[in-house]
Amino acid sequence: MNIMLDSNPTKTDKNTIEKIIGYAPTPDMPIIIERKTTKDVTIKNTYDITTTKGILRIETYNNEYYQFFKNNIEKFEGLNIQWTDKNTVNFGTFPVNSDVTRKQFDYESYDVLFGLSGFDKSQGVIIFVKKGYIGNNGLEKGVFGKVVKGKHLLFEMESSDKIIKIEKRQVRSEIFDYKIVTSGNELVQENDHIITKVVVDLDENCPYTCEHFLFLTANGIFEITESLNTYCKNASLKGVTLPNEQTKLRSKGSLSVRISGKEEGCVYIYFNDSIEDKTHTVFGNVIKGLELLQQLKPKQKTKISSSIMRINTLGLTQLQAEKLVKKSGIEHIRVGNASDDAIIIRQDPELTLDAIKKNSIATEGVDPKNVFKVQLYEDVAPNTVRYFKIITGLKTRALGRLSVIFAHEEVDMILFTGDTKLGGDLIPENHPTNIVKAGDIGVTNMASRQKGTVGVRFNDNDEYGPTGEDFSHTNIVAHIENIGALSSIKDNDTIYLLLDG
Repeated sequence: MNIMLDSNPTKTDKNTIEKIIGYAPTPDMPIIIERKTTKDVTIKNTYDITTTKGILRIETYNNEYYQFFKNNIEKFEGLNIQWTDKNTVNFGTFPVNSDVTRKQFDYESYDVLFGLSGFDKSQGVIIFVKKGYIGNNGLEKGVFGKVVKGKHLLFEMESSDKIIKIEKRQVRSEIFDYKIVTSGNELVQENDHIITKVVVDLDENCPYTCEHFLFLTANGIFEITESLNTYCKNASLKGVTLPNEQTKLRSKGSLSVRISGKEEGCVYIYFNDSIEDKTHTVFGNVIKGLELLQQLKPKQKTKISSSIMRINTLGLTQLQAEKLVKKSGIEHIRVGNASDDAIIIRQDPELTLDAIKKNSIATEGVDPKNVFKVQLYEDVAPNTVRYFKIITGLKTRALGRLSVIFAHEEVDMILFTGDTKLGGDLIPENHPTNIVKAGDIGVTNMASRQKGTVGVRFNDNDEYGPTGEDFSHTNIVAHIENIGALSSIKDNDTIYLLLDG
């Protein structure tokens, strides 16, 4: 039997999914089978409108305005732009025989319609809608088509542009069925295309956002947290701040990261073209498996791989780092504590793409006793854990750090730098009840003026939390091991953290 497996021609004598791919899909991590249908194919009338900026492709509706368009194509060739505004591009003019109206209608982005300039039937215009709006264009909602390709050109049009040529195209669409497979006993048919994973190509011009994505998918899995007709999204790293590295058209298959606003740090993959947006950095493209993503629902996952292997050694031992870097083929230089069991606290360059470009990295190690393991209480303090991961760097790194702002040998606690702005969102959760245990890490919540401060105590305390606040102002976020080793810490020192397990 001849099939396709992840876009690769494959010949097999096996007949079930599990036998062919070597494992059984699950409801949480399905795969899909792409299969040609025997349905009648759909025929759509499309037109290529060649302008001085490029080609606009439109799909037309069968109505009276389309008939007018079809019968007068030669008259529309050579039309100049009459005006553009934030919502529309208008080519004209020409006479129109339809009745005039001053009623307002609701128009959607990329609609193509007829209208009148000044409600004058001798001053007809073809209107391309850039952005949905409500308006009165002089005709009874004269929409006859939709722009399906070249949408970005509408935002580049100037008063000097014009229509050069209009050509009719008969497009015969190939129709496929996509079957979601959640078990291994699904039977496979001749010429089926089995899609088990997503492959992406990353843009070397975006080292920060690529690193963000490589961390997100370090386990080779991409989880859907939201899926719409136009995109799917993963919000696991929501709240992480990134620079704007590249703004461009978000075309079908593009990957972007939101770099500002409430969804900052979220990763998007697009199913349709979308215009440029300065709040997004576009950092790559899906080269295989986009069809799989389009079939997935929130909380479902898929395998994913990229053209680049992440090089990040933070939290590893020097020996582990040496083995990792060797796979990438670049030079590894040990600095600081260079012993095999030293824990790496700094990598230079830190970003994968910068390391590849330099063809070497230096890893700075410290004695393992200076690195502390923490257990996070994600089940009872999810918002505080999210805050703690952001301020320590554990949100996107295996090794975190905290800067000491107060430590004194005669005082039973150490205080660390927090973020008062982010701390303003720390709702009270996981309060201490009768006692705070030695080694419990506390964060002052939004009920206090010192919100966001982080602290830890050396001894049990039944009155005040790890930051010196009363219990109602304290969220217990984590527990730190070997608390006694912190006794030598001083003001302005930095401690390093590893997640326990």
